[in-house]
Amino acid sequence: MSGAVVGQVAVCVAVAVFSGGMYHLGSGLRPIAVAAWVAPVPLLVLAPRVPWFAAVTVAAGAWLIGQLGLCSYYTRDVKMPSPLVAVQFVGGAAGVASIVGLARAHLVGGHVAMAALALPVAWVAMEFLVARGSPHGAWWSLAYSQADVPTITQVASLTGVWGITALLVLPASIAAAVTAPVGADGERVVVPFVAAALVAALIGYAARRGRRAVAGEPTHVGLAAVEQPDGPVPIDSPDGVVLLARYIERVRLLAGRGAGVIVLPELTFSVDEARMVEQMRPLARTAVDLSVDVVVGVARLAETGAANVAAVFGAGGDPPTMYEKHHLVPGLEAAYRPGRDLLHLPNDRRIGVLICKDLDFPGLVRAYRRGGAQMLIAPAWDFARDGWLHSRMAVVRGVESGVAVARVARTGRATISDAFGRVLVDVDTSEDGTVDATFALAATPTIYSRVGDWFGWCCVTAAVLTTVTLI
Repeated sequence: MSGAVVGQVAVCVAVAVFSGGMYHLGSGLRPIAVAAWVAPVPLLVLAPRVPWFAAVTVAAGAWLIGQLGLCSYYTRDVKMPSPLVAVQFVGGAAGVASIVGLARAHLVGGHVAMAALALPVAWVAMEFLVARGSPHGAWWSLAYSQADVPTITQVASLTGVWGITALLVLPASIAAAVTAPVGADGERVVVPFVAAALVAALIGYAARRGRRAVAGEPTHVGLAAVEQPDGPVPIDSPDGVVLLARYIERVRLLAGRGAGVIVLPELTFSVDEARMVEQMRPLARTAVDLSVDVVVGVARLAETGAANVAAVFGAGGDPPTMYEKHHLVPGLEAAYRPGRDLLHLPNDRRIGVLICKDLDFPGLVRAYRRGGAQMLIAPAWDFARDGWLHSRMAVVRGVESGVAVARVARTGRATISDAFGRVLVDVDTSEDGTVDATFALAATPTIYSRVGDWFGWCCVTAAVLTTVTLI
């Protein structure tokens, strides 16, 4: 083996390890924002300088290195079968390799502009199509790495989460295009200028939107979570009686602070459908006595099948209204039947109710926004170590459709964010799960809430065109 070949192999290994490390830091359960921007750059710069097989192998290897840290999360926490996890990892690696291979083909052919376009549109197309076909919705996206960067997250109000992904990978495609071994010098100059103008326009739009002040009626929301055994507790069992008393104490505390809407976690209790009103009367009576709306997650058991429900007890003392979770966790929630209907608070249509994983689906949030919701409240249940990620996915959903989100999770986080993604409350529920915030609600519809996935479909079309031009 010649020295040149040995050197090339060494460079390929170094790039795979470096980019893999960046993907590990930038796409995990608690990602570092800057790492997601850096990760694809070496892969794209290397691609036209090595054989095709080496370029796609390095890309696939880097993605696998970055994802392997999630293996125990998928198998132990989410309870995914190991073969399915392997398929997911291999499928992701194949997708990333294909995208790098597409960009490389344009770079080698001297198509600088097409190469700069290929990476962002193909990556977005991959994420978008996976989200549409997956039972996990838009759970898988690099974009959530930027959830704590408000200027970037505002882009979601225009394009959905997909525009953030395009921004993340655009620097890598520009760097590769400008430094490509072949290509017209004119394109090398034009491409970065066009990209810079586009980014400046988006960032300008995002910064302007992020600085907007909300003028509306103040709303005071409280969240409460206490430590409890794994699984829903039968409400009329000794443990259930104690747990209910603890939650009523938290409700009284939050009502004393001024909260008018109080949310408790998902699947806190199990109740019998036939006896539900009787079993939950103490909570209903508390809501009336304190003039508050209380939302609690319960497993509602019935002969016709169980349901994962958010029960709403209103200040007026009417029978509780129920929201059945639409999107159930595959495997873990096989015992429950999915719901289909939306639910707003009976006395305030500005506030919609959903449950945990429902916030992984942009279409459901858009439906609430079109129905007049200005805030969504969500009982939830996380797997402890994914608390940050899942809470920030909810924040981004709020930015997309212009709604505030109040979410409280067992073994996760309690967060309240406004329609611009500003996180007003964020605590670990294993430490202190009783929090509240007052903020203004106002109608803040977004382009994305009105038009939907226009950007995702445009990227699918562009990805097809950038592929067809190589034939």
